[in-house]
Amino acid sequence: MTFGVLYESRAHPRSQGFIDRIPAALVQAERSEGFIDRSYLDMETGLHSWGEPVCPRFLPEELHPNVARTLSLWRNLESVFAFSYAGLHGEALALRAECSYTSRVPGPEAFNFRRSFDSHGNPKALNRVLAKEIVSRNTRAK
Repeated sequence: MTFGVLYESRAHPRSQGFIDRIPAALVQAERSEGFIDRSYLDMETGLHSWGEPVCPRFLPEELHPNVARTLSLWRNLESVFAFSYAGLHGEALALRAECSYTSRVPGPEAFNFRRSFDSHGNPKALNRVLAKEIVSRNTRAK
């Protein structure tokens, strides 16, 4: 799951550079090596296919409209890394300082790719060579 808090609501002009990339980035994710599935948002009902989205208890309710989140399943860490830092998603990440808060406290429950963990909560090193190979294959597959 990715979870971010935008400075402004998703409808605010300051958030649009990020929000406008979401549909195409989701299509790119679905075409990426290692992608298995993701939760889909029904635009009419606002419901997600994998259940009701909730905000963490630490997030004040007034910031709930500013939440951007996705839930997806990937074969391995390298595949999601390859998708995250290339293409449209990579562009969105480059813009994140302009539109969202960042978290600097990685742990088993909320990690980043510099400090990641396996399914048992143990530190796991990212195979950067494999990740670069996947980026290359994803780029050729377009």
